[in-house]
Formats: sequence, C-alpha cells, structure tokens
Amino acid sequence: MTLQELQKTVYDAGIVGAGGAGFPTHRKFSDKVEQIVVNAAECEPLMMVDHHILHAHLAELVDALNLLCDAMNAKEVIIGIKGKNIHLLDEKIVASLRRTRIKIHEIPDIYPAGDEVVLTYETTGKIIPEGAIPIAVGVVVINVETVYNIYKAVTGGEAVTDKYITIGGDVPRDITVLAPIGMKISELLAAAGYTDLSGKEVIDGGPMMGKLVDLETDVVTKTTKGLLVFPKTHSIIQRIKMPVNIALRRSSAACCNCTMCTDMCPRYLLGYSLQVHNTVRAAGHGEVKNTEAFLQNSLCCGCGICSVIACQQCILPSKVSMEIKGSLAKHGLKRQNNKQPESVRPERAGRLVSSNKLIDRLGIRRYVKDKVEREYIDFKPNAVTILLKQHVGKPADPVVRVGDKVTRGMIVAQTPYDDLGTTMHASIDGTVTAVTDRFIAIGR
Repeated sequence: MTLQELQKTVYDAGIVGAGGAGFPTHRKFSDKVEQIVVNAAECEPLMMVDHHILHAHLAELVDALNLLCDAMNAKEVIIGIKGKNIHLLDEKIVASLRRTRIKIHEIPDIYPAGDEVVLTYETTGKIIPEGAIPIAVGVVVINVETVYNIYKAVTGGEAVTDKYITIGGDVPRDITVLAPIGMKISELLAAAGYTDLSGKEVIDGGPMMGKLVDLETDVVTKTTKGLLVFPKTHSIIQRIKMPVNIALRRSSAACCNCTMCTDMCPRYLLGYSLQVHNTVRAAGHGEVKNTEAFLQNSLCCGCGICSVIACQQCILPSKVSMEIKGSLAKHGLKRQNNKQPESVRPERAGRLVSSNKLIDRLGIRRYVKDKVEREYIDFKPNAVTILLKQHVGKPADPVVRVGDKVTRGMIVAQTPYDDLGTTMHASIDGTVTAVTDRFIAIGR
C-alpha cells in the first residue's frame, strides 16, 4: 500500500486520534517520518482502554504498524508503555519482535506521559520545537486504539462506528465496553447497569483533563475514552465546575508569585519558554500590555499539574491558561518567537510526578481497582446523534437528508479531503430523522 492509498483509506474510514485530541489521522502521515511512536501510556488514572487492546489485539497492532512503516518508509516503531503494564503484552509476540523495526520501550510511570511532547522525549530523546508538532523532529505519534482502527480499515474496510470506553470511578465495578458512536451517554450507562447516579456527576475523559457530561444531551464521540463517576462533592468535580472568573479573582488575591506552577510544568521542564506564573499574574491583574504572558499559553497542554500538584492557593492556573489558549485560537493569534529547546532542564528528574502521587493528590485511591474487565454488551440504541465535529479542524458536511435510509458504516457526512477534517458514518441501521449544522440524527 502506498502512502497516498493509506491516507485515503484512513480518511474514508473516519479515523481520528482516539486518545482524546481527535486530530485527523490521515493528515499525520508523511514520507518525512523516521519514527512512529505508539502512545500506550494510558496516561490518566482509571483509564483502561489501551490495556484491553494491547492485551487482546497485539498481533493486529503489529500488522498495522508494519504496514505504516512500509507506507511511510519509517525506520522504526517505538511502542511507549509503562513498565507496570508490559505484562499485558503477549510474551511470544514480544519475543518475535526482537531485532525487528518494532521496539517495546519502557517509559516511566509518570503523568503526563501521554502528552506527545513528553512521550516523544521519553521514547526518542528528541524535544519537539515550541509550537510545532512531532513531524518537526521526524516523529509521528499514534494512539493504540487509533492503530487498531487503522488495522480494521485496511484489512476489513471497517469505518469508525464504535468506541472503546472505560467506565469507572465511584461505581461497583470498572469495565471497558465497545459502544456505538452517537449513543446517548445516559442510555449507555443505564444499559451497562449504572442506573443510580443520584448525588454523582460523570466526566468524559480522565480525572485531570475530563469534561463534565450533560446526561440530558451528551453522546459518545470518536474521542470518548472514559466515563468516570464521582460524587458531586468530590474535589475533581468542584475543580472542573469552578468558573474561570473565580480562578482569576483568586489569582489576583492569593497568588504569591512562588513560581511553583512554572517549576512543575512538564513542558517547562523540557526546556519550553512557558512561564505559567507570569500568565497567572498578568491575567489576574489585567496586565494586557504583557502580550508574551498571554501568547505563551499556546504552548500549554492543559495537563493540570500546575493546578493539582503545584499550586497551594487553589488558583487553578491550568484553567486560566486553557481559557486564554482557547481565546487565542478563536481569534487566530499565534506566538511568533517559538524556539527549539537545546536540552531539558537539569531539575526535571527530581520534579516528575508519579502516577501514585497523582492518585493520592486527587483523592481517588479508593477508586483504583485491581482489574478492569472487558464486558461484551450488545448495545442497541433506538437512536443515535452523529456530531459533525468530533475532531480537530472543520466540521463534516452532511451528505444525507431527512428520510434517507442508512446502514451501519454508511457515510453520512464528510469534510473535503483537502481540508483538515474527516468522514462520519452511521453507527446503526435506520432512517435519518434530523440534519442540522451540528449533527445528524438517526432512528431505527
């Protein structure tokens, strides 16, 4: 398969980054790739999707990775996985990879090991330039589930119609399920047996970077990786709910300029010019002429270390930073003085945040289970809502009308191939009941 054929197959299948970012995968592929890094970090606590895929489908992943190597003429593949999870890998398959171009690389059990800037450094020793993407250093980073979706698209012509999701947190049992994209999250939880959610909230994603779920409206998307349940009073929920204006008031009143938010920032420790404390001060005191304090937020990955680990004043610097980053993107503003860090900061080794420390600081130790089962539930929703924007880039344009009959896997919307976007497919057989500029509804 040529590079162009691979890109078209992946585009047609609607494959985007399944780890949470949702970047259209076909746009990552290039003949300039030297190393393919597989993100098997399972970065945030309680998330177990990649665990299941690595355990059950390693052979398929290897086949897909060899194909990617050939198509892009890459030199090697590096599967970045935490040492504590290597036992998930089939020993015979791992042994067969010795002296091949596919390597298993043990990464430290730290957060945020799954950030592509951190993962690229941990697996290759390369530091991605500020404001750039991994291809700038000859690397492409792909999530485990994304690789598995590529395998299914290439070998079986399967489109992305379902999503692996971990359900965990304050629940009797943690499970990983495969659910139709567009299924209402409240219906999914009920079908899986999680019916009593009184006094609790659900977040889509991990405890650090997840978003609150609106159980009345929210549906499964291509980037839904975890549904975590916590009491409404839990600090995780309170942190997510805190309005950014409250964080700004706290920063003006309580910030002592101790610089701990900067000192602990994972990207700062890799040599980036990210001075989080300057942002907190400038935003809190309205120092609008200090443009660099605002523009530097384009370098923030939103991991939340500054808020959960570093700051002792409950200011939530990451909430401020991500609000500013979103505003910069909305107005098309970019930082112009990006640079290539020469080396990591010497203090980095002593400031890495272990997963255990993060779990204790988050107060979720009691929710960490010894094992997460893969539960085979045959979800059969009566209706699904296919959002037209489940990815980075332009929304997909509908190609169906109300009343059209569709079958599972049929294309219902597409972004033009030359634009940054992807393809959407029906996840159930049925009839199109609504088409708007935001979604396509399908009923059985």
